[in-house]
Amino acid sequence: MADILFDGLPVLDLLEITPSTSVVAQLTQRDQSSISRIYRQVSRRLGLEFRKHTDGRYRASANQVLLEGLRRSSQWLRLQASPAEPRWLACGHAGQVHAALQPTLVQHCSHPHQIEALLLERVLDLAVLSLPEAVGPHSSGELVEIPLVRHAGGVDRIVMRGDLRDQPVLQALIAALERQAQEHLRQHPEQDWLG
Repeated sequence: MADILFDGLPVLDLLEITPSTSVVAQLTQRDQSSISRIYRQVSRRLGLEFRKHTDGRYRASANQVLLEGLRRSSQWLRLQASPAEPRWLACGHAGQVHAALQPTLVQHCSHPHQIEALLLERVLDLAVLSLPEAVGPHSSGELVEIPLVRHAGGVDRIVMRGDLRDQPVLQALIAALERQAQEHLRQHPEQDWLG
């Protein structure tokens, strides 16, 4: 059995982001049957009842408190590693703007509410979302938004947990995203800088 924190949990997380064992196999450089075996073993050992649901998404339906603690530890390890390994994605217009910075994570952008849930659950560390301008900032305080660019389709916003805002690795990533957005605006002066 693979180490739960370093091998098993990343497989579960990647399945929640990209609900495909073949994509996760490609990302982790394992075969698809290994991915299926790992997630089933981790689920069984931790009592998570992690499986693919009728909506096509993988998620755990039991032992959420344990999973939350493991994800907090996993996120801390990702962000403190040398080199750090922040897990992020950019969707829609933002995905095109930040193509040069895209992480190795194959982009699987689902509905913004799903991405926000993955941020809250610490599966993702940061997301850059293209949202309609009418969609206002979060009022819950758990997530913070940093507007970047206004374009014909809406506004590109960095979204992350508020408790990670001062994390140096994420601050460096935000600065790189802002630089990339400013470079994009030099080529597209019809769009507006909001940062």
